[in-house]
Amino acid sequence: MIKVTPMHKNSTGKEPEIKEINYNLYEYPVGGRLSKLHDYLKSQENLITASVEGKTLLDFIDRNAEEYSDYPALNTPANSEYSAWDSISWSEYRDVSKNLAAGLMSLGLGPGDTAFIMSNNTKEHNISDLGIVYCGATPSTLYKQLKSSQIEYVANLMEAKVAIVGDLELFAEVNAAKEQCPKLEAIVLIDGYEDNKELDYVHSYHELVEKGKEINQEDSSKLDSAIATVTPDSLACLIFTSGTTGKPKGVMISHKNVLWTIESLFGQMIPATKFPRIVSYLPMAHIAARAGDHYQAIYRVGQIFPVPVLEDMRDALPTIKPSVFLAVPRVWERFKGGLQARIEENPKKALIDKAIKNGLEKVAYEQRGEKVPLGINLKDKVFAKLVFSKFKEGLGIMNTEYFVTAAAPMNKDVHRWFHAIGIDITEIYGMTEDTGPATIGVPGNAAESFSKKLKVDGLEVPSVLNPIGKVGIPIPGTEVKVLDDGELCIKGNHVAQGYYKSEEQTKETFDEDGWLHTGDLAEIDEDGFVKIIGRKKEILITSAGKNIAPVEIEDLVKPHPLIGQVCVVGDGKKFLSALIVLDGDGGAETWASENGIEYSLKDMAKNEKVIQAVQEQVDEANSQVANVQGIKKFVILDKEWTDSSGELTPTLKLKRNVIAEMYNDEIESMYEGIE
Repeated sequence: MIKVTPMHKNSTGKEPEIKEINYNLYEYPVGGRLSKLHDYLKSQENLITASVEGKTLLDFIDRNAEEYSDYPALNTPANSEYSAWDSISWSEYRDVSKNLAAGLMSLGLGPGDTAFIMSNNTKEHNISDLGIVYCGATPSTLYKQLKSSQIEYVANLMEAKVAIVGDLELFAEVNAAKEQCPKLEAIVLIDGYEDNKELDYVHSYHELVEKGKEINQEDSSKLDSAIATVTPDSLACLIFTSGTTGKPKGVMISHKNVLWTIESLFGQMIPATKFPRIVSYLPMAHIAARAGDHYQAIYRVGQIFPVPVLEDMRDALPTIKPSVFLAVPRVWERFKGGLQARIEENPKKALIDKAIKNGLEKVAYEQRGEKVPLGINLKDKVFAKLVFSKFKEGLGIMNTEYFVTAAAPMNKDVHRWFHAIGIDITEIYGMTEDTGPATIGVPGNAAESFSKKLKVDGLEVPSVLNPIGKVGIPIPGTEVKVLDDGELCIKGNHVAQGYYKSEEQTKETFDEDGWLHTGDLAEIDEDGFVKIIGRKKEILITSAGKNIAPVEIEDLVKPHPLIGQVCVVGDGKKFLSALIVLDGDGGAETWASENGIEYSLKDMAKNEKVIQAVQEQVDEANSQVANVQGIKKFVILDKEWTDSSGELTPTLKLKRNVIAEMYNDEIESMYEGIE
């Protein structure tokens, strides 16, 4: 069941103040803070280049295997409770990757070829990726959710010669696609080979490793020759875009792109020791996982802890104790919902609420660039020890140096809440086409060293280094600019080589001067911090010709504990409406309990008390934007949106075109009778 609300004025009874979105080119003030800071960051390009000049990922693997041979590299959970882990060392990691490479070369894989992986996050996935690189070939990871027709399209585009597949379920889809993939000669199964060994094109991952070991012991010259073909300009991977607005495109990312990006962050901006503990749960088909997990571990001699199932995170984190933790906004929202549900049941709820309120006051002062009153600071220190440390301990993040959010804009209220409880989340902006990060807020742990560097060079330090609602300043060595139509452009050595076998699409996104046209609308403030307004292609144009970025109003509606997802619609219509999904991760259940309602998403979608609560939240959101940006009607859906049901990408972002098609009837119902 669904519910359509009537046209409704906002609760203030007044027209909200008009807030114009500035799409004009931001002019750097001559000699101003912005121009000086951006010039300073750009000037570090030579330092970064010098650190990685002439090197590949394989050089860093060799360094790790020789200098840190006994250090743990890859881990496997020893049991289903994640209470213990089994590890292999860096020397073992290199050796088994080279053995797999020799095995793959016996199947015909070699320099200039491509291969793809479909698997959960496991040590075998990382080994497979490196094994392909050691062949002189290019690896790609495909999303596990892809069906055979989608696999067929991508495999044929990249002319994949070999597929490495994790289990029988994934094998079924790859095998169904193989008949239409003439270049795909072999499928390597990590698990399930015995059930398919009668097929002559199916090979055992484990047997290939052993075969490759024998080959390398006898004569490794063929492998050595393949390794010699890998240069800084060779492709480290192909990453296919999720295809939310069309066919997937293969982004060509080189070894130079990867190493330059990570050196920019951890060599020049963020002080970071070696040997980080990294939890790997995001799909390796996404740049966030590749850069933040796989490549960061190689560069910083880290160890990876794969968690294949997101729901297992709560059990896994306390034993992993990550030193860096990256999550997409939806995961942070789930964490917040889970913590709030536990707070409601805690006998010390009154004390916790007081601590959070004090934390929010502290954050408000900090975000205004004002000195925090002594009383608030002192109470925060006490609450940090008595309350917030328990939160971190319960989540397993007591030893975490940096908390990062990426892949989509983070809700400002959620961001403030985490800052209030002592989890200083840093927002990164970037995309696959620039190897992940392009801008970043300066995290608390890096603030002192970064400020010192600026002062030494005679630059003014911005009053707020990690502003909530903005995505930071350019990473060192990077340039950014905003065009006169509001589009953000990026330039630097982390910008990819283009799209694989797609010259036309490459020219549309990467211009002749080396600028990456992101498709995102942005503003830059006087301190040089970037604010993302929305997607250029996601701009809704009303029948009156008003251009509206839906993300702003969506973010204002989402903070209510009842609400999980919001998708604003109204392209070509007289006004904006919204599809609203209740929060099935705990928020809706907690709210139902507090309000004497039986928890059922289906029943709650038509409950008048729920509808009124959502209406009040929509009214509050409407009061903060221009009238034309406000939501006039909404539909509460009686099901959740997931990546498996099709409404979300694997990184939990909205597939707006898919949603518009799937819920066309619900959308049109909100405009019935409107001329």
